Amino acid sequence: MTWRRISTGARWLTASATLLLLCCTTTRAPSSSAALKQIADAYWNHRLVEDVGLQIKFGIPTEHLPDPGYAHATSEVQFARVQLQRLDKLDTAGLSEDERITRSLLQWQNELTVEGLQHFWLRSFITPYATSIRTVDEVFTAEKLTPAARLRLLDEYVRYIDGLASAVREQRSRGILIPKPELPLVRGMIARIIAAPEQSLFRGDDDSAAVKDAIANRVNPALRRLGDVLSDEYAQQAPSGVGLSQYPGGAEAYRYFIKEQTSLTLSPEEIHQLGLRELERINRELDDVRKQVGFDGTLADFRRFLKTDPRFHAKSPEEIGERLMTYVRRIEPQIPRFFARAPRAKYDVKRLHPALEGSMTFGYYQQPRANDAIGHYFYNGSKPGERNLLFAPALMLHELIPGHYFQIARQEENEALPAFRRQSFDNAYVEGWGEYSAAIGTEMGMYADPYDHAGRLVMDSLLSVRLVVDTGMNALGWSRERAMQYMRDNTFQSETEIATETLRYSVDIPAQALAYKLGSLKILELRRKAEQQLGPRFDIRQFHEWIVGSGSMPLTVLEQHVNERVVTASSAGAPPSHVSDAEHEEPAGTCSVAVRPSSRW
Repeated sequence: MTWRRISTGARWLTASATLLLLCCTTTRAPSSSAALKQIADAYWNHRLVEDVGLQIKFGIPTEHLPDPGYAHATSEVQFARVQLQRLDKLDTAGLSEDERITRSLLQWQNELTVEGLQHFWLRSFITPYATSIRTVDEVFTAEKLTPAARLRLLDEYVRYIDGLASAVREQRSRGILIPKPELPLVRGMIARIIAAPEQSLFRGDDDSAAVKDAIANRVNPALRRLGDVLSDEYAQQAPSGVGLSQYPGGAEAYRYFIKEQTSLTLSPEEIHQLGLRELERINRELDDVRKQVGFDGTLADFRRFLKTDPRFHAKSPEEIGERLMTYVRRIEPQIPRFFARAPRAKYDVKRLHPALEGSMTFGYYQQPRANDAIGHYFYNGSKPGERNLLFAPALMLHELIPGHYFQIARQEENEALPAFRRQSFDNAYVEGWGEYSAAIGTEMGMYADPYDHAGRLVMDSLLSVRLVVDTGMNALGWSRERAMQYMRDNTFQSETEIATETLRYSVDIPAQALAYKLGSLKILELRRKAEQQLGPRFDIRQFHEWIVGSGSMPLTVLEQHVNERVVTASSAGAPPSHVSDAEHEEPAGTCSVAVRPSSRW
């Protein structure tokens, strides 16, 4: 990709220059394909300028830290509107199916940007799951900064942190305050960043007096000012309850976040009822497992047994990692049966940084980066005695193979996709694929043992419970206490996990957790339709290629894409072609995965 080799001084097109380029007229109008490419390139260049995470990922020196203010969000909307105007003028008749997908993705992303501005103040700026602080802090640890660049970015960091403080104060003036239960987590997160210059993450390997002075006299005071915004007076005014609907405009914002996170237009009530139905089904299946193993007791007794028996818990953080990798090695030989192609990138499991474990329930998958070519699933290793590993097989299917690692690596390695599509990750698609991957573990034989099957149901129950409690707290008037009790009754999570999860749904990132179940149900629905329409011509490896081969897309676009592929396969004169066994690539990471002790899921 040539943009990676452009010099720092000339690498970036500013937003204004990009817009000027797009608006320039020529004597000959470009073709639809060429015009679409111009729009896609402009969108990608703009993202590279704005997205610090992408800069870290590709080893591109960060020139500026993000601007968290409303004025900057408004400028982003202006850029999006120009993009939409350009897209509206495109003649789609001459575009290929893949180009139509590209156009749909650009349309979707830019429309979300425009629509989202009205809900700007309902977002969480400094809560653990939602904040950009963690990514911005990585600039100082993941990038190789010159002394001059470090000092310049430290000054920008002060501006960035003060911008966050200003945003939180503005939210307060609008009656939007962080709920009381979340405040200790936010205060603790900020406090942990503050450190003496010698121990500060901002120092890197620079021992100069100038850097130490900047940390001690500018950066740390800015962080303290941010912490001071959450004063005792603020805490007194903060609501005791949780959920978006308690704030002005919160109900409308929640519906927008559902659309943003799932690409669907389902109402909170519809999603809530779907969750209730799914839990009824799961409980019936779990009771069947109880009978299968000959457990003498009620379903409630069986739940308590599965939740508390020592065999389902590890004794140390290291043992958690070892158990996870045991299941990965069982999955690896099954991949060629279900997939025609596997990624090249390697993967492993690693412990989450202990400083993050108190505020994050589980862990997350981190994609390969310029300074780290391995995809890691970071697991939460704290309090191992409280962390039930019954669903470890399903978790590894979801997070690594053939879940997040597989889908994301395939997408990033697909050089046929436009650059922005290789780095666009729609939440419901990504998380839906992860959960679908856990579901096909049944066909892989991963749940042949009844307790592994129970673990699969345990994981499924958590994702279904999310449909109930996320909508309950944010739209239907549920208290956090009611949601916590519902999770105690219907999941195997510990009190620590339930405490952080309910705050994640109701304060940090409302509606995000809906994407797992809704996305997987959509992929399963598409598979059933394909099986019905193709009959004996249906090929599982080809279906999976339809899902992952073109990268991430909103569920509505994915459905149209799969429908077109099914029609093409139906009209073909021969069964769908297979990739021969000789062309199967070995699953990346096989026999070379190392456990490193000590996707957000």
